[in-house]
Amino acid sequence: MNLLLQLSCLAIFVSLASAASSFPPEIPRCHFGDTSCIISVSHMLIRQHARTGYPSAGFPQVEPFLVKRFDISDGRSGSLNLKLNFKDINVEGLSGVKFDRAVGFGPDPAASKFEMYGSFPKIVLRGKYVADGRILILPIRGDGDAEIILHNPKFSVKFKPGTSKRDGRTYLTVDKLKVLVEPQKMNIKLANLFNGDQALGSNLNQFLNDNWTEVWSELHPSIHVAIAEIMKSVLSQLFKRFAYEDLFLEN
Repeated sequence: MNLLLQLSCLAIFVSLASAASSFPPEIPRCHFGDTSCIISVSHMLIRQHARTGYPSAGFPQVEPFLVKRFDISDGRSGSLNLKLNFKDINVEGLSGVKFDRAVGFGPDPAASKFEMYGSFPKIVLRGKYVADGRILILPIRGDGDAEIILHNPKFSVKFKPGTSKRDGRTYLTVDKLKVLVEPQKMNIKLANLFNGDQALGSNLNQFLNDNWTEVWSELHPSIHVAIAEIMKSVLSQLFKRFAYEDLFLEN
């Protein structure tokens, strides 16, 4: 009876371990460090499944991706002094990603680099905003719908994983992740400024778009955090489901 119980426990353990490590066979796996293959598979996965997700591969739905909140506070004493609070922001455009270069992804994740570089045709952020501030001596107030469009943004993603061993396999966590985004142009539209005054609202939106580089200099830290949140969500689900070795072919 003791032997039967031990064999049953062993069978359950083997079954669970096999289920946890079975990467979907329909998704190609790459050799460690084969960055051309990694780019190709990443394109396929994101372009085909950004809107639906791919649960069996640990890939969540990322388009649209909801960012609950981010804030901009420009406290400079110049002509523009503006605080913007955004909430319930849907981020779209990630399925159009084009990876140009990947670095690292070696067999030892503790020593390897993990970097990807590329661009998007555009990224669109839509949600709600509250504005408070001034331009020169003109007070700015508003709340309503917001739309921000980043045209042809280039990006880089770098992350450093934490590692742990379980049953002889290496599991990762996302310890440090850095995203940089640089658009070629930005458009911003804030509805219902100045209690719905169309003329003042139109003039302010025009001012923000004419001076988009200055606005972007204040906006980009929050945008970087929002996109980093998306990347961290994708990687965390993948690493939670699979051991690092299971994501690659044996060399």
